[in-house]
Amino acid sequence: MIFDADLRPVVDDVLGANTDTAPGELWALLTELGWPVVGVAEDDGGAGGDLAAVAELAAGVGRHAAAVPLIETGLAAWALAGAGLPIIATAGRAALALASTGTVEARRDAAAGAAGGDWVFDGTVPRVRWLPEVPTVVLVVEQADATIVAILDAAAAAGSVDRDLADEPSGPLRLDGLRLPADRVAVAPAGLAADVLDRTAVLRAAAISGAVERACTLTKDHVTTRQQFGRPLSALPAVRQLVAGLAVERDLLDAALTVAVTRPGSGTAAAVRAVAARTAGTVATDTHQLHGAIGITQEYPLHLVTRRLWSWRDDEGTQRRWERLLGDEVVRTGSDEPLWSLVTGASA
Repeated sequence: MIFDADLRPVVDDVLGANTDTAPGELWALLTELGWPVVGVAEDDGGAGGDLAAVAELAAGVGRHAAAVPLIETGLAAWALAGAGLPIIATAGRAALALASTGTVEARRDAAAGAAGGDWVFDGTVPRVRWLPEVPTVVLVVEQADATIVAILDAAAAAGSVDRDLADEPSGPLRLDGLRLPADRVAVAPAGLAADVLDRTAVLRAAAISGAVERACTLTKDHVTTRQQFGRPLSALPAVRQLVAGLAVERDLLDAALTVAVTRPGSGTAAAVRAVAARTAGTVATDTHQLHGAIGITQEYPLHLVTRRLWSWRDDEGTQRRWERLLGDEVVRTGSDEPLWSLVTGASA
C-alpha cells in the first residue's frame, strides 16, 4: 500500500539499499534525513509531515525488515511534543513505554510539596521494544484525570533483556521507586495517552502491512518460478487458492489502514490493529506453507518478515484486546452508527 507516493521511492532507496548496513550506520543516515522526527511539528523541533508520511516510513521498516527503532523513536518524540517536553531527548534513539491506568503510579515527592521536588514512579511495564539498547525511554502513564509523560534513562530502569522472534531486543521496564527531577516530567491532558496508543496502533499496523506486502511478493515470485512435475506451483488449484487468500488478507488490511490514516481516532485505530493482528498470523503461516522448506532457511529472506509479523502481532496487546477496545468505543457512543461508518468508510 502507498501512503505517500512521493516518499515511498525514497524509503525504498534508503532502506532497501542499506539492508546489510550496520544498525548504527543506518541510524546515522536516518537521523541525517530527519526521519525519526517526521510527523512532529517543526515548531516542536520536528521535521513536519502528516500521519500518511509517518505510516510510509513504518511500512518501509516492515517491507525491508530494517533493524532500527525508527517507529518507536518517532512515537516517543511525538509524545514528548504533545506534553510540551523537548524532543531532543530522543536524538540518540528512544523507546516508548505505555502504562495503562493502574499499572504504574506516578506521584510528587510529598516532602517537597505539590508544586516542586522530584517525581517518584512505581510499577512495571511488562514489555518495551528496543529496551535497553536505546539510551532513552519515554514513559507515558495513563491516569484518570491526566497523562504523565517522563524521560527516563533506559539503563536505570531496564529489567531482564530478551530478544524476540524478530531478533530485536525487548524487556520489562521496572520503576521500583525511580526518582526523576521535575524538568524531566510533564503533566499533560488525559487524552494524550489514548492519542499515543492510537498512533502506535496505526503505525504498527502500517509496519505489519509492509511486511505482509513483502511476504506476498516473495510468495508470488516463488510459486510462479518453482517447477514441480514439469509445471509451476501456481498451476495447482490449491496453490492458487492460497495465493488468492493472501491477496484478500493484504487488501483488507490496506483498506482498514486507508480509513485509519485518513480518519484517525480510537475506533479506526482499534479496528485496523485488530485486522493487522489477524492478517499477520494468517499471512506468516500461509506464505511458509507455500514456500515449503526453502522458506525457513537463513539465506532466503522470507523469515526476515514473517518473524516480524509473529513478533509485532501482539505488540501493545493481542487481537482480542483491540477488538474489545473497538467494542467499547461503539458501546460508549450508544449507537451502531459509528461502527457502520467505520466498516463502510463513510464520513462521520
